[in-house]
Amino acid sequence: MKPVSEKPEFSLQTLAIRGVGLIGGSIAKAARKAGIAQEIVGIGRDEARLQKAVEHQVIDRFETDSKTAASQADLIVVCTPVDCIAKDIVQLHGSLRPEALITDAGSVKEQIVREVCEKLGAKHRYLGSHPLAGSEKTGFEHSDADLFQNAAVVLTPEEQSSKNDLNFLEAFWKALGGKVSIMSPAEHDRALAATSHLPHLIAAALASSVSEDQLPLAATGFGDTTRIASGDPHLWTSIFCQNPNGTLAAAKEFQQQLNAFLEAVEAKDTDKINALLLTAKKRRDLWLNERENS
Repeated sequence: MKPVSEKPEFSLQTLAIRGVGLIGGSIAKAARKAGIAQEIVGIGRDEARLQKAVEHQVIDRFETDSKTAASQADLIVVCTPVDCIAKDIVQLHGSLRPEALITDAGSVKEQIVREVCEKLGAKHRYLGSHPLAGSEKTGFEHSDADLFQNAAVVLTPEEQSSKNDLNFLEAFWKALGGKVSIMSPAEHDRALAATSHLPHLIAAALASSVSEDQLPLAATGFGDTTRIASGDPHLWTSIFCQNPNGTLAAAKEFQQQLNAFLEAVEAKDTDKINALLLTAKKRRDLWLNERENS
């Protein structure tokens, strides 16, 4: 992973967002706050929900006809579940203007890129993004204009991706407050398996392992470590199924650590337990310090 340059000036005429939920709504609000888009258009099928997004001033207007929306946009950000993203990109791509670009906000990249290439060929106008920000909540009602401030954003260009497109997308996310880095789709998926997908799997397993009659005794420790288990089950099912190899590899690494803890506890090896806990504390504190100083 390599850092990219400082935030440049950026503006566009029409920003279109397919999937105006938590992430899509936050992108719209952040773009409006930054003043980088003359018009923000929501794309979807649910007219009632899209109209509410207009009324909440999340988007300026909406289109239910994807062809019409794509033909008007300078940049389209696809924010649908990961198992829908490739299909949505292909559908929108057919009406895209030659100079326009499509990106996404999905937390899995390798399979999306592969499906897009299979359907559109190497000269497609898609370049992947993943803003590492979000919540266990859903819907544009929970969207936040500051969601991407100091958030890591990974771009996943392919060999044929143009430098101009990469610069354009870097500028877009930086204008929303993100800290942009570049990784290959495969490298991204391996890293996110360890830092995002596996933590959700573990949180879900932990939440499931506590019986309902034990819940009255669950306090902040249980709440802190299982918060993300409240995420959308459909969304996370899609993520696990699109990144199974990365998730399983990360899980094996975790299993080794868990076994080391269990063996030390079984042996009542206080020195080993303390050493393991100390390593964990140092790693977590390092992460926290980096976030606080960013």
